[in-house]
Amino acid sequence: MLHDLVCFDAGFTLIQPRQTIADNLAEVLEAHGHDVGPDDIRRAWDAADAWFWETYHQPGNVAWTSDADIEATWRRYHGLMLDHLGFIERQHELIDAIIASHLSETAWQPYPDTIAALELVLRHPSREGRPRARIAVISDFGSALADVMRAAGLTPFLDLLLISAVEGLAKPAPEFFLLACARAGVAPTDAVMIGDSYRADVLGARSAGLDAILLDRNGTATETDVPVARTLAEAIALALATRSTPTAD
Repeated sequence: MLHDLVCFDAGFTLIQPRQTIADNLAEVLEAHGHDVGPDDIRRAWDAADAWFWETYHQPGNVAWTSDADIEATWRRYHGLMLDHLGFIERQHELIDAIIASHLSETAWQPYPDTIAALELVLRHPSREGRPRARIAVISDFGSALADVMRAAGLTPFLDLLLISAVEGLAKPAPEFFLLACARAGVAPTDAVMIGDSYRADVLGARSAGLDAILLDRNGTATETDVPVARTLAEAIALALATRSTPTAD
């Protein structure tokens, strides 16, 4: 039997950008009359990415708990790229254009395996005597994620959508995962989290008592203490294989 609640991360688990951040940056700069080579763009992206992940993984990071803080984070991120490329003037205008393009509701699309995986969960029975497994998305994202998921055609598959900017909670805080379980009326031991971040998704879910599967689409994960899947279908199969002992009613 599958868990009563199957939770997914959103970005880079169920949905992906239609353009990479690097390609989006190059397109915006070209539209503003700046021709920057791909190698320079890549170096600027790498520098900003290093800052981003260092900040995201800091203990107690609350940058994803409000729209204002999330926007400030992205402005700092894109500002670092522009600094690296030598664009000091008109940064505000350029960053406005970059954010409007990259974070619009149509800038994201489902992965090719997403809808089939969600349909698989909905077809699969959960614990005997329970209704079908419920699906939740738990994501560190701005409040626009609701529009993003709707534009991507995924809203009809979801029972719950928990967005960090709306809830005032962010992964890996156990309270974020416990909130999803409470709203679903499911014990944490009857829930599983599937996501692409070991720290945010795996450690966060486990700290709340959920099972966890690490989604590693690129095959670069080095963690050995968690089931690792390359596809969503494989992640669901692993969830079935690692099903926790059901709690007594």
